[in-house]
Amino acid sequence: MEITVEKIAMIREDYNPKNTNLNLDIDWSVEYTSTDQRDVNYNIVLRSAEYLNLNFKVEGLIRLDVFEEFLQEECSQIVFHHACTMLMNMISLTRQSSYELFKDEVNSAVNLNAAF
Repeated sequence: MEITVEKIAMIREDYNPKNTNLNLDIDWSVEYTSTDQRDVNYNIVLRSAEYLNLNFKVEGLIRLDVFEEFLQEECSQIVFHHACTMLMNMISLTRQSSYELFKDEVNSAVNLNAAF
């Protein structure tokens, strides 16, 4: 079996959590659409509204090996696990960060860019 991700979408409000521990109460659903005997499209949606209001959607494809049976419960667990991992990575990537630059650092960065 091969599971691929084709699209990822995350919609969240402007609020960025400040603490290092983020507890999300996730509500999720998975829908499957069979395209032929070997291919199954999936859409998984993760929602959290209690602490951080967000919607996260992953669309992808499950390609079965020859004579392999599609086991929805097992595939749902795998897809959910990977979607949660992607969600936490996306939250980490989009968190608010502040940087303080000093004049010497800015001049160094400008000189490095001029060399390229």
